[in-house]
Amino acid sequence: MSKRSMVSAGVRTGVGVVAVAIGAAVVAGATLLPLPTLSETPAGRVVTPVALDQQRVCAGSLLQLNGDSGASATSVTAGSAARTVTAAGSAGSGAVQKPTTDSLKGSDGAASKPLLVTAEAKGSTTVPAVAAAQSAASSTSALKGFAASPCAEPTSSTWLVGGSTETGRTSLINLVNASDVNSTVDLAVYGEDGKVEGPGLTGIVVAPGSQKVVPLSGFATGLASPVVHVVSRGGQISSSLQVSVVRTLEAGGLDTVSASASPSRSVTVPGVIVHSDNALQTATGKDGYGDLLPILRTYVPGSVNARIAIEMRTADGTGATFSVTAQAGQVTDIPLDGLATGQYTAFVTSNVSVVAGTRTSTLARDGDIDLAWAGAAPSLSGSTLFAVPAGPSPRLVVANPTSKVVSATLSVRGKSAKKLQVPSGGSVAVALSPDAVASLSKADGLRAGVSFSSSSQVASYALFSPTAVSTPVTVYP
Repeated sequence: MSKRSMVSAGVRTGVGVVAVAIGAAVVAGATLLPLPTLSETPAGRVVTPVALDQQRVCAGSLLQLNGDSGASATSVTAGSAARTVTAAGSAGSGAVQKPTTDSLKGSDGAASKPLLVTAEAKGSTTVPAVAAAQSAASSTSALKGFAASPCAEPTSSTWLVGGSTETGRTSLINLVNASDVNSTVDLAVYGEDGKVEGPGLTGIVVAPGSQKVVPLSGFATGLASPVVHVVSRGGQISSSLQVSVVRTLEAGGLDTVSASASPSRSVTVPGVIVHSDNALQTATGKDGYGDLLPILRTYVPGSVNARIAIEMRTADGTGATFSVTAQAGQVTDIPLDGLATGQYTAFVTSNVSVVAGTRTSTLARDGDIDLAWAGAAPSLSGSTLFAVPAGPSPRLVVANPTSKVVSATLSVRGKSAKKLQVPSGGSVAVALSPDAVASLSKADGLRAGVSFSSSSQVASYALFSPTAVSTPVTVYP
């Protein structure tokens, strides 16, 4: 090859290399430099769900079995009528209105008059608040004592801690279906020896707008320490447990066991009324009177034993501590010995989840006896409207199982709002008036209950915040 040819070939090669390099640079630059993009944010629309009517269901009159044995022992008649207090309003507001009320069909045709209490939304997006509570007293030879209970929001799951089916003890499971469809109820009954097995515990049908009462003794007699879990399908159920005692043909106390909080490793029972006078202590030594002593009843779901610590504290911080190991799958009654007369909160901690409630009693100078089952209270949230029925010396107890002081607001109808500083691990008690309507706000994480007490009457129940409702959502095309 001549020198000219070699130069010509070299030039062509150099030009080709440069061209390739330029092309590579262009490609690299295209990958490194941001390219223009075309984008469009979808137009979203915030949709606020229409609020639903809010409902509460009252158990109605006190109940009594038609007979002590045979077929008649499965049907009931109505006893003393319940006195009910109702209220409605906008959640979080001080406005109080009158809800609508409708009587439901009593069990076995009894005139027990369970009550449906409704706060109507009327197409608004604001969720209405509703509250109701009832009380009743009886002094017959078969039923003697005082009972108070909240009118409950229908639900598909309720824990009832209390009662007995031993001799002279009657426990009636009260199921009310306020919906317009059938409700199918399954009962899980637990006792001191574990779960109760037998026919009839499942598939109990409660017709729409009606009440069905089931004696607990129909499933197990001689049961000292029952806990009942009520589960429903179809229409949601309001359930409670009416308990009563007769000793040697003499009536000696009754109560309505309301819902307890679901199983948890931290359980709080506010409003535990303890009477500890000499007459009551002496009476407990008599045959059949041992259940006058105060206890904390606990059931341990699952297969792991519970190591339980119980702190019983009054509002001024005095009290006592108890420790016990409770067997898994069984119900344990823990004696609360040595407590002075007063109003307590039970702070219960466990290594595994448990359900719990307390039983206390009072013995008047004339010999009248009454009993009270206090259920565990769930954590409050948002604004909780509640009503106070007629009864002796009603009090609100607000307890704080959290690690920080909580400043809640109590608003009682007709009175100025009141700040409640609830200390960590402590409680605050506030006297209320019968027939009062009130609300608790800024109380998230606290537990609360209402109690009643005199020398011859006691009762207590936990407060439940309304079930959380749907919140506004953003809808995109």
